[in-house]
Amino acid sequence: MRILLVSANFRPSVGGIERYVELLAEGLAQRGHEVTVLCCKSGGAPRRELANGVQIVRLPATYALKKVVNVHYPIPSPVALASELGRLVPQADVVHVHDALYVTSAAALRRARSRGIPSVLTQHVSFTPQSSVLLDAVQRGVIATIGRCARQGSRVVAYNAAVAAWAESTWGLEKVDILPPGVPEPKTEGVDRTEVRRELGLTADRFLALFVGRDVPTKQLDLFLAATDPAYDLVAVTDRPRASAGPGRHVLPFMQPERLQRLLLAADAFVLPSKAEGFPLSLQEALLAGLPCVITRVPGFDRYLGSGEVLWIDPDPASIRHALLSLVADDDLRASLASRGLNAGRREFGLDAFVDAYERLYLDVRGAAQRPVG
Repeated sequence: MRILLVSANFRPSVGGIERYVELLAEGLAQRGHEVTVLCCKSGGAPRRELANGVQIVRLPATYALKKVVNVHYPIPSPVALASELGRLVPQADVVHVHDALYVTSAAALRRARSRGIPSVLTQHVSFTPQSSVLLDAVQRGVIATIGRCARQGSRVVAYNAAVAAWAESTWGLEKVDILPPGVPEPKTEGVDRTEVRRELGLTADRFLALFVGRDVPTKQLDLFLAATDPAYDLVAVTDRPRASAGPGRHVLPFMQPERLQRLLLAADAFVLPSKAEGFPLSLQEALLAGLPCVITRVPGFDRYLGSGEVLWIDPDPASIRHALLSLVADDDLRASLASRGLNAGRREFGLDAFVDAYERLYLDVRGAAQRPVG
């Protein structure tokens, strides 16, 4: 099949949706599909690139909102967007758009519908609280306008039941199916924990608790950084300035997936104090790295995680601290959580099952588009 994936953000931009699309694109290409990713240009990347069998087309765009209000929302050149969609959509058998709230998504879904090309929308998140009442109001406006493009998709899917229910009620969708996410298991060969820590300026012999995520209110980074204790060090991989670092607290910039996987293998625990999520790839990768995971009970997580597979916490520093101190003090608890979490990761987040599910969905929407009506 000829598959067009549309994602506002993509490599070298670092984030959960970017990684999700990259893994899907490369997995499909390895199975012989002709895959193109249309995205916004960032970080000095070339306009066109062939990487790991995937054709990448990048649009000139501005990231001014990131600089002004810390919202990672690119706005593409409307001329370039219309031109590339006019060229790429007619060539595709399926157009797969990621998250309805982006300009690229709305334009791609409209163009696919107008040309009779079947389309899929993956909705990654629901309403995500921002840093101010004004930004929350703007987001609600985007949901009510640009987000309504979700109705133009041939099928809409999610990987979190709470997100699916939100999309159904918000946009009046008949049914949003749940498809499993997936990530590769980290390669442990040649990874020296001490060397990885040295490269990143981290202490070789300290218990390290790791956080990965953007500095946005829903991730609750402040709760993590406030949970300091002499028994361990906190390490946050985020876009917050390093000035937030201090005794027992390390702040590292976002890094490419290969380096992050090495850091996961060099850490001792993973902490996710979020109040709303889809199901972060960083958490999937932490489980598959064999890290004990300390997380809040985000709606939809219970679909993938059972009893004893993670340490559930309340969203406050004291709860995070108590959980981490338990892990520091109890080798058996740490080993049990690592083993059970790894088994959960292998059970729920296999890369093959992830790609299989989308292959079946693409075939289904193509078949439905080709069947005569009536």
